[in-house]
Parts: sequence; C-alpha cells; structure tokens
Amino acid sequence: MRSRLRRSWRANTCDAGPSSMRNFRMVIEYEGTNYHGWQTQLREVTIQRTIEETIERIVQERVRLTGSGRTDAKVHAIGQMANFRSATRLEPHLLRRALNSLLPLDILIKKVDVVPLNFDSCLHALSKTYRYSILNRPDRCAIGRQYVLHLASPLHLETMMEAAAHLVGERDFSSFRSSSCQTQNSIRQVKRAEFEREGDLIHFFMESSGFLHHMVRSIVGTLIEVGKGRLTASEFQGILEAKDRRLAGRTANPQGLCLMEVKYPEPEAA
Repeated sequence: MRSRLRRSWRANTCDAGPSSMRNFRMVIEYEGTNYHGWQTQLREVTIQRTIEETIERIVQERVRLTGSGRTDAKVHAIGQMANFRSATRLEPHLLRRALNSLLPLDILIKKVDVVPLNFDSCLHALSKTYRYSILNRPDRCAIGRQYVLHLASPLHLETMMEAAAHLVGERDFSSFRSSSCQTQNSIRQVKRAEFEREGDLIHFFMESSGFLHHMVRSIVGTLIEVGKGRLTASEFQGILEAKDRRLAGRTANPQGLCLMEVKYPEPEAA
C-alpha cells in the first residue's frame, strides 16, 4: 500500500512550474511529549521541522511551514493550523495520506486543503482556544499522565470560576507573561475563560485573540492558588490589574496544555 502511494505522489511532483504554486493549509494533531515545542530550533527535535522535512521528502522541494503560533516543549495540539506553499501537483487528500504514512505516530495531519496564496496561518487567525487539564484526586494516573497536571488536594472550583471571570475582555496580561516574552504589546482580548469538570478532571478553557509566552500556564498556576484557598477571587483580580509577574503564581507544568482550535474569517478555502 505504501509503495503504491509513494509512486503516486512521486509521479505528481514532477514538471510542476512556479505558475502552479499553491498554498496548502493543514489541521495538525500532535502529542508534544517527545518534542522541544513547535518552532524549528538548532539541534532540537521540533514539530515544525519534523513536518517540514516530511513534506520536502514528498514534494521534492524546500518548504517553509507557517504555524498559527508556537507551542512549548511537551505541549500538545488537537487543532494546530499551518500552511505552506508548493508547486506540487498532488491533490490535498493524497498529500495528507502521504504525510501520515511517513510522519511519526505522535503527529497526525487531520486535514489538508488549498487556500488563497495570501493566506497566513498566523497573521489571519482570529482566535485560539487552549485547554489545560488537571487531574484532581489523591491518586495519580498511570495511563494519560502526559496529558494532565496531577493535584492531590481538593480544589475549590467555584472560587476558581469566579476568579477566571475577571480574565474576559480586553486586558493587559503583563502579570501572566514569561520574563523571556519578547512581545511589546501585552494587551489581549479574551473571549472565554471557564472551567468544566469531567469526573476527576478539571478542564480550563481559554479563547483569546492571542497569547503571551507562558500566559495560559501562568494563569492556571495562579488559579490553582485560588483553588487551594491561598488567594481570593478579588486578590486574583488585583494580580491581573497590577501588571506585575512577581505577584502571580508559579507557571503550571506544560503537559496539561493543549491547543484545541484556531478560528479564521470565512470564507477560508480557495
């Protein structure tokens, strides 16, 4: 099966000139455990470079993959978006099959389509939604431990929900950004910040126009302090308004974080 698929994509990558350049958009799922984040880095295994190298094997040309945004080491994605331009004649469904036949099992291309040449996965994103998952019970888990933060002590979810409500709207998130964050503008428009309980799991969902480095994880770390009774909801609001990272809680571990969805204007496809 794989040999027939390879013959098919090789036949369709020949004799494609610049005039046939197309812009391919992909929906990507990955488990970030074994990767040093999304962005290509020297001497590090990353999601972006792994996919780029696989695309290049198939289309026989150099490509540059543009993602909707970076994810840190050990952070996962269900709905990462990325695009690249290529002169390949392969149809999107064949390209997707070829990629999935060669990629590691912890990376999956869920969808490929063709979009206008000026489409940019990063610049044209309207919002992104992240989920942070906490396993809140005395015992840790053996299966699925790479997807959650385990906290044995009970959390006061109602107070955490009250505190999280202060995040919605246009806010300056300087209190929840990494010291290494290079973004000049720390104001973001948060559309959703809410919790959902699923048995022993507590999921925190956050949708925003954009995120600062470590923003969600810093917020979660501080909300955990609220849940433990060490901070009140009004004190959490005070930390947000103070614009001082030194007042916030610790940055939560990366494995509980997952990029769920990226939204774009309609129409999207070419």
